[in-house]
Amino acid sequence: MALLLVGGIALDLWRLLGDRRDLSSLADAAAIAATSGLDVDGLRETGVTVLDPSAVDIRIDELLAAQPESTLVGWRAPQVSYAVPECDVAVRFERDFDFTLLAFGTADDITLSTTGCAILTQG
Repeated sequence: MALLLVGGIALDLWRLLGDRRDLSSLADAAAIAATSGLDVDGLRETGVTVLDPSAVDIRIDELLAAQPESTLVGWRAPQVSYAVPECDVAVRFERDFDFTLLAFGTADDITLSTTGCAILTQG
């Protein structure tokens, strides 16, 4: 019986780690996609690369539309931040994680969160 209990707990923890990895990959991909949302007119006029928030939102929406629906279950809309220290754009995702076996104990559901960061390069 104890072996089944430990196995069930291990299953919950592996699911947690897998979901965290998937969410982290999604945040990194969204940050990279966001860097393609340049202000083209501003780039032509000044030669300086600057992000256009509406273009960034479009790029992130396109990325999310391409994801399997199961990936987006329990997630919250991404939070986009500009000019974060050491990043030009940061995209934060949060997702609720429901325990299976640990839910029968005292473990509450938790919120996973991760932030993807990307830097614009001009070359």
